[in-house]
Amino acid sequence: MACFFWNVRGFNKSLKHSVVAGWLNNKEMKFGCLLETRVKERKSEKILNAVLKDWSAITNYEDSSGGRIWVLWRDTIRMTPVYKSDQMVTCLVELEGEEEFFCTCIYASNQVEGRKVLWDDLAHHHNSSSFRNKSWMIMGDFNEILDGAESSRFDNMSRISCGMREFQSLVLHCQLTDLGYQGPLYTWCNKREEGVICKKLDRFLLNEVALRRFSNAYSVFEPGGCSDHLRCKVQLFPPNEKIRRPFNYVNAVASLPEFLPMVESYWSNTERLFHSTSAMFRFAKKLKNLKQLIRDLGRNKLGNLTKRAKEAMDILSEKQKNTLENPRVRAVQEESEAYGKWLHVSTLEEDFLKQRAKLHWLDVGDQNNKTFHRAIKTRQAQNLIREIRDANGCVRTKHSEIKQEAEKFFSDLLNHKPVSYQGVEEDELQELLRFRCSSEDCRHLEEEVTEE
Repeated sequence: MACFFWNVRGFNKSLKHSVVAGWLNNKEMKFGCLLETRVKERKSEKILNAVLKDWSAITNYEDSSGGRIWVLWRDTIRMTPVYKSDQMVTCLVELEGEEEFFCTCIYASNQVEGRKVLWDDLAHHHNSSSFRNKSWMIMGDFNEILDGAESSRFDNMSRISCGMREFQSLVLHCQLTDLGYQGPLYTWCNKREEGVICKKLDRFLLNEVALRRFSNAYSVFEPGGCSDHLRCKVQLFPPNEKIRRPFNYVNAVASLPEFLPMVESYWSNTERLFHSTSAMFRFAKKLKNLKQLIRDLGRNKLGNLTKRAKEAMDILSEKQKNTLENPRVRAVQEESEAYGKWLHVSTLEEDFLKQRAKLHWLDVGDQNNKTFHRAIKTRQAQNLIREIRDANGCVRTKHSEIKQEAEKFFSDLLNHKPVSYQGVEEDELQELLRFRCSSEDCRHLEEEVTEE
C-alpha cells in the first residue's frame, strides 16, 4: 500500500489533468494529497468528478479560497477530518485490519511569519493527548529546508535563516524523523535561466510511533514534468523478504565471560598455523569458521537485550520495594544481586545499540538507550535501498533483483573495454617504469620466509 503527495502548481489545465490522473491510476496508491491546485471552489467539484472520479476528497476552501490542499482517498480507506487551516489538513486514517493513525497534509506559506502559525499548529498536535502514542505522518511542501545541504545556494549564505532554525526546533520538539527516500536531493527548482535555485522543500516526516510501525516504509521522489516540484510516492507496507544478513561483529560480545575461553578453545583445537606461503589463507579460513561460534554466542547472550533489560529493571524495582517493606540482610543482598544483573544487561544493551547507531561522538553513561533506538531507526529508514531502476527502465523491488542489478552494473562498469582500446606493449611499460630491482633485492625476495 502506498500514499502520495504532489505540489502540482495549478490544476486548471486539461494537460495536467491527464498527467495526474495517469499517475494516480496506480492501484497501490490509497490516499494522499494534491497541493497548490489554484482551482476556484466553484470549479473544484466538476474537476474532481471528471478527473478523479474514483477518489473521495476533502478540501480546505473554508480556510483558503485558492484550494491549497486537496486530500484524496479510495473507497478502501476511511478518512475523518480532525483539523483544518489554510496551511494544513489533518485526518484520522483507518485501514481495514490495521490500527488507525493520523496524517497531516502540508502546504506551508512562503512567508516566514506565516509558517510560524503552521509550526505552532503542529506543536499543538504533538502536545495533544489525542496524538499521544499514536502514529503520525506529516507530508507535503514545507517551503523551508532543514539542512544547509538542501539548498543549492546555501554556500552563498552567511548564516542560517530564522525560518530554518524555527523548522529545526519544531522537528526536535515533535521528535520527527525524515523518512528515507530515493531520488534527487532537491525537490523544487525556480526554473530561472539566471540565478538558478534548487531546494528540498517537499518531505515526509514520521513521529517515533509511526517510525516503529512503518519500519520498512520508504519514499520515492520523481519528476512529473508539469510542475516545478517533484512528486512523491510513499510505500508504507512494502513486501517483507527474508534476507540473510552478513556477519557483523558486535563489540559487546567481547565483554562476555564466555568469549575468550571459547576463542581459546577453538584456536587450540584446530590445526595450528605456521609460516608458509599459505599462512594468510589458512588464517583467514580459521577466522571465517569462528564466525558461526561468535554468532551463536551473540544470539544466546545478546538476543532480546531491550526486553531483558526491562525485565531486569522490573525485578530490581521489586527487590527495592521488598527491602523497604521488610528490612533484612537477605533482602539487601537480593537487591544488590538484582542491581548487578540489571547493570550488566543494560550496559551490554547500551554498547550494542551504540555500535548499531554509530553515534561515536555521543558519550553517555546513563543508559540513555532511547537516543540510540531513534538513531538506529533513522539510519535504517534513510540508508536502505528499497527499489532500483534497471537499464531497461523497469523498477526492481525484490532484494534478489536489486542485488543482481547492482552486481551487473558494477560488473559492466569495471569490465568495460573501450572499442578503441589497443593495449600496451611490454617495451612501452618498461619505458614508463624505469625502476629496476637490484640482483641483491631479487635474491632477498626469492628467499624462503623465516621467523627472522
